Amino acid sequence: MVKILSKPKTQDSLISKGKSWFCFLLVQALKSTLVFSMMVFLCSDASAYDHQHSKVKFLDYSAAVMKEHKNQKKPIFLLFSAEWCHWCKVLQNKTLKEKRVYEYLNQHFVNVFIDADIHNGAYLKYKATGVPFTVFLNPNYSVYFKYSGVLYADDFLEVLRGVQENVAIGKNLYGDEDLVEVYQPPEEFGEERLETLDQMLRDGVLDNIDWKYAGLGQGEKTIHPLVSLYLLEYSKGEEREQHLEWITSALDQAIEQLYDPIEGGFYRYAETREWQVPHFEKMADLNAGMVALLEAVNHENPSPKWKKTADQTLGYLIQTLYSQESGVFHSFQEADTFYYFLNREGREEGKAPPVIQRVFTDRLSRTLLHLMELRGTYPEFELEPKIRSSLDFLSNMVIRKKQVFHFHDLNNGQWATPGSLEDLALLTIVFAEAAKKYKQPHYLHALKKLHRHALEHYYDPKRKIFVDPNLNPDDDLEFHLEMNAWLALSFLTNPKPKPDDQNRVREIIRYFSAVGVRLEDHLWDSQDWYFTDHYTPFLKVARNFR
Repeated sequence: MVKILSKPKTQDSLISKGKSWFCFLLVQALKSTLVFSMMVFLCSDASAYDHQHSKVKFLDYSAAVMKEHKNQKKPIFLLFSAEWCHWCKVLQNKTLKEKRVYEYLNQHFVNVFIDADIHNGAYLKYKATGVPFTVFLNPNYSVYFKYSGVLYADDFLEVLRGVQENVAIGKNLYGDEDLVEVYQPPEEFGEERLETLDQMLRDGVLDNIDWKYAGLGQGEKTIHPLVSLYLLEYSKGEEREQHLEWITSALDQAIEQLYDPIEGGFYRYAETREWQVPHFEKMADLNAGMVALLEAVNHENPSPKWKKTADQTLGYLIQTLYSQESGVFHSFQEADTFYYFLNREGREEGKAPPVIQRVFTDRLSRTLLHLMELRGTYPEFELEPKIRSSLDFLSNMVIRKKQVFHFHDLNNGQWATPGSLEDLALLTIVFAEAAKKYKQPHYLHALKKLHRHALEHYYDPKRKIFVDPNLNPDDDLEFHLEMNAWLALSFLTNPKPKPDDQNRVREIIRYFSAVGVRLEDHLWDSQDWYFTDHYTPFLKVARNFR
């Protein structure tokens, strides 16, 4: 299965809808690449730390760069990348280093490099579905074509020629078919809509269980801790038993196919329905969520396997991703398709994949949320001091820097890139939970500052929700759904709430309570289940508010 559009389409449907020969060519190119590379589409490209050495004359993405090069009669090649991904290097070394490729790009395109971890606003704006993610823009910056994955030199060059030739004569590949109906928020608060939405998610999960190979859906496979924990917490009776059964079965497969039995830790996901072709990045937030889920399942059905895997995964987080020097959890360990196939002796002689020397605010916040919800204290890992140290790392930014930043570079000790609504929203719920759990005044102080910042810089008094100024809530509804949910949860969790907090939460719930139509679309056509990360926090808000 190859993703070539934000809304996947088959080869036949592309042709029947009148798409150009170029589109057919791209499908064939992607299919042929799959044979050689297993078509990694949620991985990477020439990443931030090495693209300066690329023969492609890349411009680093910024608003100023995009403004400067608009309407210059050349198509724009946007390349989304991430530092942690193995397949970034594949694209760089197998495609972009080819002379005929980089010469063609440099002559006929404006080439813009985008670090997806740093510029997450651009990632959302262009509705990227992984890395490497390629977007071709017309000179007026309308989207000509986009796809996710790696193409090798011959195929990529043929695609480039098709783009350049069509743009030169004014052909546009996209019409109106990908437009989404504008969301209409309800005028009144309706509890019935919330109950319907909750039941729709729970039923939709049960309808999409892959009983043959385990997990959800028939596309790529991974574990989704957030929705799994929600279902275990709030479902009851026979339905709860069904959820526990499929979650247990999926964990068995994940431990078999996505777990590193030597060093601990889960890989990001598997490319196929059968849990084959793992993508070997190890992410702090995913692994923290796996510890929380394994602990919850072990509480229901005690097993030495669940306990052992949870302990080993927590050990991985502490030993590999926690920096004793900086007192904080790192965000990622890079992938390496060779290293993780080695046995213990082979790894001792080899070199482990590097841990990325950046701490991303959103990733660290998600990691801490999972770790703070653990039932156990895990004194053998000295877990609580490490959680507290990481919280202090973030609170120092909020209180002393008086600004929210997106990431911290551990190499130079500097915070960089202004934070987005996502960073802010996740920080608010982190410090609301921390203030409640640890009763420390500086966590409450950080929360107060964050709430004030949110109201001053992100609150839309007309919509009565929080809006990222770089995004359109009509186009990016589900992103705003999740971020507003985290903010609403922080208002509800705040140990010292303000009188207006309840009304503010009520308005957020009202605004998003009609998202059932969008959720239903996902449940009917779901190749992956990452969309549940947007809906689960909102359903938690609705339950807590009621």
